[in-house]
Amino acid sequence: MVARGRVISRSSATRSPAHRTGFHHVVLALASALTALGLTAGGCGTKAVGVEACRDIEAARCEAAQYCGRIDDVAACERFYRNHCLHGLAKGVETPPNDVVDACVATIEKAGECAKVDRFASLEDCEPPVTEDARGATRACQIVLYPEFATECSFLGKLGDLPPFGGQGGTSSGAGGQGGAP
Repeated sequence: MVARGRVISRSSATRSPAHRTGFHHVVLALASALTALGLTAGGCGTKAVGVEACRDIEAARCEAAQYCGRIDDVAACERFYRNHCLHGLAKGVETPPNDVVDACVATIEKAGECAKVDRFASLEDCEPPVTEDARGATRACQIVLYPEFATECSFLGKLGDLPPFGGQGGTSSGAGGQGGAP
């Protein structure tokens, strides 16, 4: 077939300009998608350390914190920390062995049980004992809000980096634990 002095095939003569333009859009879209995938595939990894340990510890803190008057919705707290813990443990903290995490979680749970009886309970009044060494903490809720003070959870922070205690019930406001007190 001849059109305006050039020979074109029958198949391209029957295609509309819109069809040819649509094909170009599909090719461009496919090329863009593949390029984007190639550029971002290397960035999908994470170097987060201790994601599951963080989740276990924060779930225990959420449950116990309700007895310290810090949260009203345990499920919402757990949902928040499930996502927040995708960042892992604090920078510089190595992933502890499972038995160490379990001991830390048990300490937080014991502190929560003690606080359930008395929100302002002294660690001396808690039965069973909450921790082997509270490293300066004196109340059950302090261990819930700042588990780093308990020797069982000491891998979470250095004593010199921890917040000072003060305020009503011996707890200070501000961040603690894995990214903020529940």
